[in-house]
Amino acid sequence: MVDYSKFYTPPEVADLLVKQLNISAPSKIVDICCGSCNLLHAAGKRWGKASLFGIDVIKHTSTDVICVQSDGRKFALEHTSQYPLVLANPPFDFGASKKEYLELYSSIPIGYNTSRLEIEMLLANLRLLAEQGILMIIMPSTFVTAESHYRIRAYLGQEFYIQKIIHMPDEIFGSAKISSCALVIKRDKSQRRYTKRFYVAIENNKYSILKPTNIPQSLIRDGKWDGTLLPDSKTIKLTFRRGNISSQFFQDKGVPILHTAKIQYPWEPSIRYVATSNEMMVCAESGDIIVSRIGKSAGQWYKYNGPKVLISDCLYVIKDPAGDVARKLNGQQYSYPLKGVATRYITMADFSAWLEAL
Repeated sequence: MVDYSKFYTPPEVADLLVKQLNISAPSKIVDICCGSCNLLHAAGKRWGKASLFGIDVIKHTSTDVICVQSDGRKFALEHTSQYPLVLANPPFDFGASKKEYLELYSSIPIGYNTSRLEIEMLLANLRLLAEQGILMIIMPSTFVTAESHYRIRAYLGQEFYIQKIIHMPDEIFGSAKISSCALVIKRDKSQRRYTKRFYVAIENNKYSILKPTNIPQSLIRDGKWDGTLLPDSKTIKLTFRRGNISSQFFQDKGVPILHTAKIQYPWEPSIRYVATSNEMMVCAESGDIIVSRIGKSAGQWYKYNGPKVLISDCLYVIKDPAGDVARKLNGQQYSYPLKGVATRYITMADFSAWLEAL
């Protein structure tokens, strides 16, 4: 049984996301898994003349929302292409092995199989979109990053315009600690240059949107939604390398090697040892920036000042001969959400995007 309370959208989060939608005056707005109706209430505050429709399998009442008790998937099939704005925060879970609404899958790539309920709800919500209509839907971060969803991402990138990908902090849904992002999708196949990637920051219980980076449409259409292109005008050219020595080769004594360490401020890598070194092993030199790649300390960085030293595969090294990277970092702490579920990590693109946004 799905714990639907985990997917409650706090009013301040609903307000923040609704403000990111570029649509002038939708005549009607629908949420087919409306729950508390907070997304609809936020939309009602922005577009006071819009008719608000809340659909849910559980009966709800609201003074400003027309509430209908129904399965949202059934409602979507009965109201195809009728809504200029669709809002959704569907439950993330495995659905029944037998698909009840096969018509929802009629247009997706052959061979793409999923039992995820949020994917079925995504397809249902897309059904509702009128021409040039916009969908804002909250999805698990793995939808953007996981190889298993590559084919449907490519399909969406080719058939719709992915306007924005908004990454949210894990704590945005309270103790549930759900890694999620909001997708803003437009029913529009015209050629666009970029998809905007945003990150939501939280400080003193207040939410804000950080400066965006661009993902080229060529990557979006290929299903590679985790890509990043930094603006040429401000980019510091970064030369990244990832260490190539696994911790399985560590021993009590020998050649020193830098390795990741527990999270702390200021952060610095730990020192371990391996039996030997050779020219094929990745090293750090004085002046380089060391970045933790994996674990709870992922994203933490350290300016290294010392003799040439090996680094493990849990670290990135950034060459910084002119000191430009160090000057821009200047005591800043990595603030973007970490990827992964059981094991947290960041990519080179993540750190580059965060650095560019400083």
